[in-house]
This record gives sequence, structure tokens and C-alpha cells, in this order.
Amino acid sequence: MNGPFMQSPEATDHYYKNGQCLKVGVITNPRSGGNKRGGGGIHKLLEHWPEVMHHEAFDPQGISTALSDFSRNGVKLIVINGGDGTVQAVLTILGNKRIFAQPPLLSLLRSGTTSMLPRDVGVAGHPAIALQRILLWSQSTNQDLGIQSRSILWVQRDTDDLFGMFFGAGAICQGIRLFHCKDNPMGRRGQLMPMLTMARLLLAILFNNQDKITPFLNNTGLNGRQLEKRADLLVLVSTLDRLFLGMRPYWGTEEGPLRYTAVGTKPKKLLRILLSLFGSGNNRHAIPTNGYSSHNVVEVRLDMQGDFTLDGELYAAGEGPVTVSSAGQALFLCSC
Repeated sequence: MNGPFMQSPEATDHYYKNGQCLKVGVITNPRSGGNKRGGGGIHKLLEHWPEVMHHEAFDPQGISTALSDFSRNGVKLIVINGGDGTVQAVLTILGNKRIFAQPPLLSLLRSGTTSMLPRDVGVAGHPAIALQRILLWSQSTNQDLGIQSRSILWVQRDTDDLFGMFFGAGAICQGIRLFHCKDNPMGRRGQLMPMLTMARLLLAILFNNQDKITPFLNNTGLNGRQLEKRADLLVLVSTLDRLFLGMRPYWGTEEGPLRYTAVGTKPKKLLRILLSLFGSGNNRHAIPTNGYSSHNVVEVRLDMQGDFTLDGELYAAGEGPVTVSSAGQALFLCSC
């Protein structure tokens, strides 16, 4: 499977060589949830690490400039000090522009409002403390951090290509709009506010309130198969092991880098299914006849209208179908 994030089999071993010293670059989004009040000590910490390159950027142009500067100066480890949207912006630029000859090692700090991606494949703890651990690791590679490889989603639509780790449509997009407009207009950090939004949506589903939860009409094709007409409450495709609150809404058994899950418009046994998502995710009631479909796949094709989300950012589907596949694997330095 080819893609812009393909890593050689020797890449991980390369980073673990004794005495390996990696040049580090840090991208800080000053507008992310955790950085709005001064950056949480990041700037003060970096005063003691003058060899570390640091750029502040909040839009694609600024992030692209930072990445190009890192590449010219031999940066091998990029620390992303921002939210999920900042991570997605970095992945999209790396995927589209091929700025680095060899994809860099990435490390994610919990500096966003929700920080779903860093909670799964990032470094735990306060951003400044986490960054200190990363910088020490870059000098000796003997700290309590490890490298994980994860597939990156390649989202192709008629206007452009996007790269990320969590794709959603239907009620997920409605939940994001509700979260930002009503439940969390002040941008409070953590998982409590997303939990409140999920509870509101769950009640709407239980009481079949279509004013709050409208059916997501689409034609879906998995792994190149013929498109199937569907009406779902939500569709998600992810390469994350766990979503916010530690949920694992997958139970596919096939071989495939992408986890696809769809929930029909009138799901049965919803509460039982929901409780199982905080464990293994497996539940004997999570079957198509009850309105649940989950598979491990290599490609999802959605002929859809409206919008979708990629790592918390909303995008218009455009005129043609949206195709989600794997762009290969990126390497992440994260908590063991």
C-alpha cells in the first residue's frame, strides 16, 4: 500500500540507536485551547534549550513555513504543541507537500481543548512537563517514552486531499457544532464538556428526536465494492485505538488499517452497546440487524452531501464522493 507516510522497516530501530541525538522542532499554535493563557510554560522551558527550533503558527501557511524551515535545518523530531486541528494541519501539509525526504518522527502534546489525538498517541501530562520528557529523550533515547506507528487517513474529495486520524459524519458533525456553540462556547479544556455533548445527543437518539439528530443519507462502498444506499445516525473511520473518554467503538475482525463503524437510524440495545465501548468494544448485540456495522477495511467510499469532520475540523463534502484510505504509517513518540 503506497502513501506519503510510508516508513521503512528500519525507521523505528534507527531512532533507538545508542547515543542517537535528534534535532527537535516545536510548532506552537498560540490559539489552541491550552496555549491561550500564555502557553503553559513552553516558552520558559525552551529558554533552556536554545538548540531547539520553535515556530508559532496557527494557519496552514504559517505551519507550512515552519515545516519547511525544520526540513532545511535537519529537524528529525517535530513536537506539535496544539489541538487536534493543529495535528491534522501538520499531517495534511506533510502529506501533500512532501517537505521531508523521510517523514519525521512526531510527538503530540495535550495542548488543545479536547486533545483526542494526543490522549491516544501523544505524551501524557502537562504540556511543559511532557515537552521536557521529549527533549530529554531526544538526547539519549533512554527515557520512559516509546515509538508507535499508526496509519494516517487519506481523505480525498473533489477539491483537495486531507490527512488525519479521525473521520466522522452525521451526528458527529452535529455534536461538534453543538459543542462549540452551546455546550462549550468558552473553550474549556478536558473531556467533561465533550461528555456533556455526547449525553445530549444520546438522549436525542433514545427519544428519536430528529430535530436534533437528522439521518445521514449516503451511499457507502467498502474496499471497492458496489455502493450501498444507507441511512445512518453516524459514520466514523479512524486509526486511533481509543477516542475521547477511552471509548473503542470498533468490533471488526478483518485485516485492515482503517476502523469503520456505522450506526443506523434506529439502533437497538443502545445503552448496552454504549457501556461496552469503554471496555473491549465487543458486544453480542452490536450486529447489523440491531443497526450496527463495524469492519476493518482498506478503503471507505462515501457518496454523500453536507459536511464531515476530520480531527474536529468541519469540511464540505463537495461535489464528488469522499474516499478515505490509508496514506501509510507515521511514527509517534508517546507515553509507554
